[in-house]
Amino acid sequence: MRTLKKLTQRIGFGTLAMLATASALAADPGVTNDKIVLGVVIPLSGPPSIIGKAIASTLKVWEQDVNARGGIAGRKIDIRIEDDGYVPQRSVQSLKKLVDVDQIFALIGVSGSSQLLAMLPIIDEQKIPAINHIAINSAHFNPPRKTLFNIGATYCQEVSASMKHLVTTQKLQGSKFALIFQEDDYGTDVKCGYDQALKELGLKSAIEVPYKRGAKDFSAEVLSVQRAGATFVLTGGIITETAAMLKEIAKNQMKVVRLAPHPSHLPAVLALSGPAADGLYIAEYVPPVTDTETQGIGKLTALTYKYLSADDVKSLNRYSLTAYVGAQLMESALTACGKNLTRACLVEKLEQTKNFNSDGIMAPLTFGPNIRQSGTRPILLKANTATGKFERASGFLGVK
Repeated sequence: MRTLKKLTQRIGFGTLAMLATASALAADPGVTNDKIVLGVVIPLSGPPSIIGKAIASTLKVWEQDVNARGGIAGRKIDIRIEDDGYVPQRSVQSLKKLVDVDQIFALIGVSGSSQLLAMLPIIDEQKIPAINHIAINSAHFNPPRKTLFNIGATYCQEVSASMKHLVTTQKLQGSKFALIFQEDDYGTDVKCGYDQALKELGLKSAIEVPYKRGAKDFSAEVLSVQRAGATFVLTGGIITETAAMLKEIAKNQMKVVRLAPHPSHLPAVLALSGPAADGLYIAEYVPPVTDTETQGIGKLTALTYKYLSADDVKSLNRYSLTAYVGAQLMESALTACGKNLTRACLVEKLEQTKNFNSDGIMAPLTFGPNIRQSGTRPILLKANTATGKFERASGFLGVK
């Protein structure tokens, strides 16, 4: 008590109050007077690196742009990135490193669906605010998790809404419907959308053909679909799998409508498929990255030219767009907390998000006390191999 009295007399109550405030702010890791440390776990090696590298470039662009504008409440953004190779065990190791060594404040990217599920025990235990803009699974938000905010539709949601829209507007009710799907949680979610669409349309499936993850030859699966007389095929692959299916369908001279989930909305699919991809429909929730009519895409492209290179602009893909929306959402919540930044405040501000506008990249985002997923309104795209681009085939559909 005497020591405190002497200290008070020596430095004054005002200084003590400042020290107390600084001490309170230091309670949460990753925040100092001049810095906010954010973490990212993404695949930067192996085939999925096409996803991770696009995300990393976009987050670095955002980091440089925010810091060039003076940071957030005087604090500069410092992003730490870990490569998990898209392997759940490595995702956990990467997160532990970010928490224990880098002392991150929050997460601004959390790899794939299964990878995030593996990380959730740590995120929940440490109460780490996290924005998931990469792969959305119902297990991420049902039941709602206090600190995890998901932007975008599940595969089930986007496939169901897009398929119903396509069948209805193109008058395809008389089609024979077929599904080729991967035997894992990804494939299960894709099949969910297929089943839900057919049920709500009052239609039936002609055939559903599973394949093992990592498959390269789809001759048997496509032949089964052809023998079933399919005229509408949901190709439930990712990148190389979709390309292989499309080429096999073309080789067999099948005249079918083809729909794929959003992982196939990548330039690599067009490059690998060649003419076989022409007319492929994509179930999505962001526009084509080359869309010149979307203000938010134009802004991201300009910033990428400013801070990186023309080659980096060429490497932008749909995951760049979702990462940019996630970063903007994070910036909005951090700014709302201002100088009094804590994890609890960040979660509170994210939860209070209402009709967040990303200049057309996604439908407006809204969260709430028990709402931890938003941006689910899908948009239908179509491949044009003559231009080497995906084009809009619909606006944002009216699904909340």
